[in-house]
Amino acid sequence: MKQSELIVEYTDPLEGFKGWLVIDSLTHRMAAGGMRVQRGLTREVVQELAATMTLKMRIAGIRADGAKCGIDYDPASPGKSEAMFRFIRAIKPYLLERYSMGPDLNTTMPELDAVCARIGIPSIKAVIAKCQGFTPEAFSERVQLLKQPVGHATLSRLRSGAGLAASCLAALEFLNIPLPEARVVIQGFGGLAAGASYFLHQAGVRIIALADRERSLCSINGTPLDMPALLAGAACKGLIPSAQDASKFHYGDKKDIYNISCDVFVPAAIERAVDVHEAETMQVKAIACGANLAVTDEAEYVLHRRGILLIPDMVAGCGGSLSMQGLFGPEELPSVPDVLNHVDRKTRRIVKNMLQRSREGGISPREAALRICAETPLYPDTKPYGELNPQTA
Repeated sequence: MKQSELIVEYTDPLEGFKGWLVIDSLTHRMAAGGMRVQRGLTREVVQELAATMTLKMRIAGIRADGAKCGIDYDPASPGKSEAMFRFIRAIKPYLLERYSMGPDLNTTMPELDAVCARIGIPSIKAVIAKCQGFTPEAFSERVQLLKQPVGHATLSRLRSGAGLAASCLAALEFLNIPLPEARVVIQGFGGLAAGASYFLHQAGVRIIALADRERSLCSINGTPLDMPALLAGAACKGLIPSAQDASKFHYGDKKDIYNISCDVFVPAAIERAVDVHEAETMQVKAIACGANLAVTDEAEYVLHRRGILLIPDMVAGCGGSLSMQGLFGPEELPSVPDVLNHVDRKTRRIVKNMLQRSREGGISPREAALRICAETPLYPDTKPYGELNPQTA
């Protein structure tokens, strides 16, 4: 892993916890990536996440760099909001000049924006207005689209899941598996996982098992889960509601999902969810890594040896970045369907290109993706989003 170009370390004056802002590269006007609240978070993990964000930007063709921030803090603690406030206040200059923040593990857009309002910033993405040249009114008009309803949630809440779902659908198409016959298992039930499950269900895919941080919910005989009912109760902080027919489904240990045969397994919660043991034993045809660093390097090698298709995190997890491209890139104000269609169309194109290069070159999908990233030209002094016009950018 190359050296990050900017690392800001924070030590909380009241509780003593650590926090970090890492900007992986200073090549472009802007760097983007989410904030997480995670017990045991380290600087090294934040650096890895920021580097992955740079790869997401490159493969998506976005003229920005990767960043990430977070605090080593218990997300269940009653002091979470104030801890976030103190940390974000400390990195305010970067939010104004270079860093476009988004939600990540254990954070949401509304709570991040609430903190920014307290420190006098209109949005956690305020730097986009500066980099794109939007007036405050035009920027606000686009940001408001993120609050528009989509299914059980909002565009903001579902945009990353749209990209993850699109990567699953592209993998199924590559494997020639008809959508009504496809079986998917999802690890996680937070914003990313719930969003992916929503779009997969809309596409007619059968989701046969879910797991949250406490337990799993699995089909007994292959009957798809009642996703509309589950998503209707999805406001319970990432936990699966107890509302399924006991004759068709059963609740069990959260690790039970690793034993279920399926077409696509989707780790959409935490890093290192699939290690060598799981890679050796899982009966799956493809894995789409929604969560960053979801599969260890060693496990990835095993999966490739076994012929299991892997959509790496830099691809399956770039829906959030692509949604910003779809929202802020067009000359005219887009609609919510426009943004989601952009995410779906661009993700599928990226996945198809990556898998074709993998097959033709006899290399892993990750290696193919890395080659695509390395070939992406850099444009340091242009707007992050929209059609490229270096003369007027």
